[in-house]
Amino acid sequence: MPHKILTIAGSDSLAGGGIQADLATFANYGYFGLSVITAIVTITPSDFKIYPVDISIIESQLESALALDDIVAVKVGLLPTPEIIMLVTKYLAQIHVPIVVDPVMVFKETTQVNAKNIANTLKTQLLPLATVVTPNLNEAQILANQQIGSIKDMTHAAAVIAHFGAKNVVVKGGTKISGNQAVDVLFDGKACHIFRQNKIQTTKLCHNGAGCTLSASLAANLGESPDVTRAFSDAKDFVWQGIKNGVTLNSQFSDGNVWQGARRSNHETKF
Repeated sequence: MPHKILTIAGSDSLAGGGIQADLATFANYGYFGLSVITAIVTITPSDFKIYPVDISIIESQLESALALDDIVAVKVGLLPTPEIIMLVTKYLAQIHVPIVVDPVMVFKETTQVNAKNIANTLKTQLLPLATVVTPNLNEAQILANQQIGSIKDMTHAAAVIAHFGAKNVVVKGGTKISGNQAVDVLFDGKACHIFRQNKIQTTKLCHNGAGCTLSASLAANLGESPDVTRAFSDAKDFVWQGIKNGVTLNSQFSDGNVWQGARRSNHETKF
């Protein structure tokens, strides 16, 4: 019987990120995925909308999923309101498994989410429960209240964010740090570890869902082993291959989706 793993996140109509990306990732790691949907996200070339799920429905989903046993890890993604963050925190405080928090606050397509209110609630509520929190550069800037333009800035921001209670902080630089390599920083509470990987050279990136996929992969790895450094290294590889072999949508979309099945298709295995 496969172990169970839970995602608490939004639903992405194009399946690049959110619940769909998480469940696809879990399946590729050999887990049985459970889900709690916090919002419905619809995407077209000209529109992006977030529809938060009624909080009573979210609570019913949490009660249902967390009534099961053999849940080895939890990944948390889009929590679109402070009230939803507080509800999820109440339920996750009752369990003792690795929790990976992807603090989804910034969308290039919309300003619908109030990032400041979300960040303040995450800091006081959910981050103290996090085994790992995985902000991208924009989210790290909001959480750490600083600008980030270099690896040194990333390491400083990671240490600042750790003060809010997360045991480990990953600041994802991705392609936004200058140079030929994608750089991410992992702060384990004592030291910073720098991860570098060659940027994928292509005219059309397929990176929608990269952040969701990375945090889901990290949760899957932590469900097997508590070694965060090793788990993150593998998650980076999983996402890199998903971007390199991504799924294009159509000519109207500038970006395509990460393909969570890429590494399996290439006959590579997890660590």
